[in-house]
Amino acid sequence: MSLKISGIEFSHGSTPILKGIDIEVERGTFVALLGPNGAGKSTLAKILARIYEPARGSVRVGLRDLLGLKRQEHARVVAYVPQSAEVPFELTVAESVMLGRTPYIGLRPTAKDHAIVDAAIGRLGLGEFRERRLSQLSGGQAQRVLIARALAQEPEILLLDEPTSALDLRYQVETMQLIRDLTASEGVTALIAIHDLNMAAAYCDKIVLLAEGQVALDGPTSVLDAEVLSQVYGLDVEVIWREGYCEIRPASMRRLEELDCELSDLLEFA
Repeated sequence: MSLKISGIEFSHGSTPILKGIDIEVERGTFVALLGPNGAGKSTLAKILARIYEPARGSVRVGLRDLLGLKRQEHARVVAYVPQSAEVPFELTVAESVMLGRTPYIGLRPTAKDHAIVDAAIGRLGLGEFRERRLSQLSGGQAQRVLIARALAQEPEILLLDEPTSALDLRYQVETMQLIRDLTASEGVTALIAIHDLNMAAAYCDKIVLLAEGQVALDGPTSVLDAEVLSQVYGLDVEVIWREGYCEIRPASMRRLEELDCELSDLLEFA
């Protein structure tokens, strides 16, 4: 079932943030929400998570009105990973991840709930920390707990608001690969608000570039366009394709490379 976002508008007070967003995402797609600060990436994710309520527009998953679902039903469809930890620091890692099972738990967690939590903890490499309290973890470790909690919800749609910002390079790569695997093998639809253009191009199936509250680009990574990116980010950039891999970098780096080559040539013949 596809996710269809139609005509979403949102304002902070009198300041418009989203100005009629239309996006359609097929099931099992990993989508990067790109754009400079203030473009509306996090706001759109929070609308889908029902943290914010749009002024206009609709969101449908198949025939279901996502924004009209009861809270418990919505929590079975959508899991949201915020930018920073929002679980009580008194809880252990295992207890925090178990919160992801809240939409399904009756009087107490079942053996199935515990198995799902254990699997999520294992997937994020948190096994050795399962009995530690969140106050004893680093920021990156706590962020991985939030992702594990979201996986424990077994969502159809996974929303991630800059989840790699607190992670070192290893865990950035592992997290992006994990989400890509989830979308490919389990049909989860994932939308990630992210600043790293190269990470998005390497791991995501679809790019949605927001600029001033509107969609500037929408499509596979092949739609990434140096002219549009330069205009949106206010920086002259270039998009380089090498054997299917995309690299986005400031155009000034090309001149630095040229200078390095010139210097090497001079030293060679000196």
